[in-house]
Amino acid sequence: PKERRTGDLPDEVRNLLYALKIKLLAMKAKLESISTEDGQIVLRVFQGMQFDRTKLAPFLKEGIRIGVTQLRLPVRKGWQGLLEEVVRGVLT
Repeated sequence: PKERRTGDLPDEVRNLLYALKIKLLAMKAKLESISTEDGQIVLRVFQGMQFDRTKLAPFLKEGIRIGVTQLRLPVRKGWQGLLEEVVRGVLT
C-alpha cells in the first residue's frame, strides 16, 4: 500500500484518538463508565459518588438529564463535542 504522508487522518484513526481522549478525561473525572442506552449516552459515577448538579447546570439546556449517579445526553449531531464538554464539566 502507498504510504500516507500528508492530508487528513483516516476516520478510523480520528475515531480511535477521540475514544482515547474521552477515556482519559473520564478517568480524570472519576467516571465509572460511559455507554449508550436507548439512543442516549450514559455517564455513571462510582458507587458512593454523585454528580454535582450545580457544576453541570449549564448543560441542562442541551437536553441533558442529570440524576444522582448518572447523566444522560441525547445522541445527535455534534454529540462528540458535547460529550467532551460535559466530561470536562464534571472535572471542574
